[in-house]
Amino acid sequence: MKRRLYTLFISLLLSFPVILSGYANTSNDSTKITTGNDIVQRAMKYIGVPYRSGRMNPKVGFDCSGFTSYVFKKENIQLTHSSRSQFTQGTQICDCKELHKGDLVFFSGSRNSSQIGHVGIVTEVNHQTGSFSFIHASRSGVCISSSTEAYYQKRYVGACRVLAV
Repeated sequence: MKRRLYTLFISLLLSFPVILSGYANTSNDSTKITTGNDIVQRAMKYIGVPYRSGRMNPKVGFDCSGFTSYVFKKENIQLTHSSRSQFTQGTQICDCKELHKGDLVFFSGSRNSSQIGHVGIVTEVNHQTGSFSFIHASRSGVCISSSTEAYYQKRYVGACRVLAV
């Protein structure tokens, strides 16, 4: 009987570090680094959600900065609810060939202004040409557009990265 208790005690003692290591691994999941793919996958869930000025709720609708703010918040990254201030929250990217999935791209509100009035999230990049596609909350709802469209070519202002690469 003593021998069985001793064997059981030793078995439990030896398995204790294994149990603890499994517990420690579950807490490491919360420190996962968010990637551009994570952001894009999250954003794609909202294609078709209607445009609503000043909103950031998939049940009601999004405006452009509300959409980007909401998507990043779901990945535990805080962005302000203003396209102009979001432009200052990351590292500026000067060359479109250097863009990555998950980067923020900014556009002027009108053809004659350089003032930022719109924001989207890069979904794909052609690193040879610098052209990119992006998901955003446009007047017709959350959709994907291309930087090669004349409307966006005329209004492109810049880009920034808020994720670690």
